[in-house]
Order: sequence, then C-alpha cells, then structure tokens
Amino acid sequence: MRHRVSFLLFAGGVLVVLMLFMEGTTWSMCRRFFAQPVALQAAEQAQPGKAAGKDDPAKEAVMANVRAFADAYNRRDIKSILGLFAEDCVLTEADGTTLNGLKELEKELSEAFKEDPDSRLSISVDSLQVVAPDVIIEEGKTTFFPDGKTLVAETDYQATHVKRGGRWLMTRVRSFNRVVLSPYDSLRELEWLIGDWVNEDEESAVEASYRWDMNKAFIVNDFSVRIKGKKVLAGTQRIGRDPLTKQIKAWVFDSDGGYAESLWSSVDDGWVMKAKGVRSDGKVVTVTNQMTQLAKDRFRFEAADRIVGDERLPNVVFISVRKPPESKKR
Repeated sequence: MRHRVSFLLFAGGVLVVLMLFMEGTTWSMCRRFFAQPVALQAAEQAQPGKAAGKDDPAKEAVMANVRAFADAYNRRDIKSILGLFAEDCVLTEADGTTLNGLKELEKELSEAFKEDPDSRLSISVDSLQVVAPDVIIEEGKTTFFPDGKTLVAETDYQATHVKRGGRWLMTRVRSFNRVVLSPYDSLRELEWLIGDWVNEDEESAVEASYRWDMNKAFIVNDFSVRIKGKKVLAGTQRIGRDPLTKQIKAWVFDSDGGYAESLWSSVDDGWVMKAKGVRSDGKVVTVTNQMTQLAKDRFRFEAADRIVGDERLPNVVFISVRKPPESKKR
C-alpha cells in the first residue's frame, strides 16, 4: 500500500505552524502607514507655535533644549540626552513604566537604541507655561518612527523644566494617551523573521520566505513543502494585527484548498499560537504551537495538541534555520 504525506500548514508564527502527517491522499487608519521619510532637523521637528515666546529668555532656553533633545535622540547620542535631565529625574511612560534617575534612563536608552537602531522621533510643542520663576511646564506630542520612516504611534507628554545652577533641566516627564497608527507597532517584534528559512531532512524540506507588504501592515510568507524533491504543497500566509482583538493574528491558505487562522500571544521568550482550520477534505484541525527564537538565524518550533477530525496526533518539534543568501552570479 502506497502512502503519501499530506501537510496542512498553519503559518501560526514561522515556518510551519502546523504539520499533519496523515496516511492516504494527501483599525480604520486615517493616516498613511508610511510617512514620507522624516526630515530629522530638530529645529524643524519642534514646533513652538506661540509657546516659544520670542521675548521670553526662559522659554527660548527651554525650546532650545527641546530641539537639542530631538537632535540628540535622532543621532542616538545618549550622553547629550542625559545632559538635558536632572540627576533625580523621573520619567513615566505611557504603559506605566517608571524610570528613576540618570542611570536608569541611560540603561533604557541603550536598550532602546540597540533594539531599534534606525529609530527617529519628532516633537510638536503645544504650550510652555511658566508656573514659577524657575519652573516651566511643557506640553506637546511626540511621533515615533522605529525604522526611521514608518509612523507607528503618537503620544501626548508633559515635561517639567527647572532652572538649576543657571541651566534648565528636565526633572519630570510623563507620557500618556499613546495612539497606535500602524500595525507595524506590534509586528516589529517579529521583524527578525524577514528572510528565507528552511527545515529539512533526508526526505523532506519545508521552505518559507517572509517579507513585508507595501505598508508594513502585514508580514507575508510564501511557503512550499517538498517530499523527495517533489513539491507536494505550497501556500501563502499573512501575519497582522487584528483591529478587533488588538492581537496578532495569522491567516493561511494552501494550494490544496485548506485554510486556517491563529491568534498569537507573547509568552516569556517566545510566542504561543492557537490555530484552527479546515483541510481540503473538510476535516477540522486544531493545534497549539509555540515558537522560540534561539539565535538570530535559528528558532525552535513545537506543535502540540494536534487534532484532525476525531484523531489526536503526536507532538512535533523541529529546528529551523535561516537560508544563507545566494551568491551573486558574476
């Protein structure tokens, strides 16, 4: 009796979200996701409006610091940024995270610039209010471009500037009302997937190629499965942010007519994806997948609780590696 391997791939997160070995036949965005490349001149990013007060030296000094901050951030100049804050500064981010003092701020900046080495921000100052001779409260908005060109979020902020030793320094900064403007804000945690991946043994090979769509609203994965050199299945997966659940979600369609979707949750150092779909023969399939990045070019994938129709299948664990780039022909 001749058997053939049948695969249903739920791209629940990476290369293969669900592999089934079976015998037999086989938000409505009002803004563009992509902003034009940002002109990163700090003087142009900070817009004083009526706040600067040309005849008020104190306000002019604070506005100079705002421009210096934007310029230093966009150059990733941590030393210059720290020079604009008081030693006992307190910064509260929109998610409630609080940084106390220059050491914690320095650590946060180092990690942020390492994670997003091309990031840029812009600042729009709405008001500067003198509440005491040596105290000014600044209010405005920041916009964030993690890759230097894709606008992902806008955040309100309030900063307190105090004059100490003849210098104006920030002592308190609070961010709030963060508004997400692009799915890329969530999906960039999966940016390491972009590229070509393979999982293979002596008889089979599963290949996947991940890329961004035009607006970085989805990660698109084109995959194929080969058995003994013969392609037995292919398909396409899209990974995006569901505007309803505000959760990462993936949809997959294979060349045999099967389809599936999965919801993703970030857990510890990996992702858990709960997937459900239908094979081309009409059988309903469910699975819980877990993906853990082991290195820049390597990840572990486990598919558990696999059920096809009324049948439970064993767990599957495999390691996938990034394919090296093809050498250019001379």
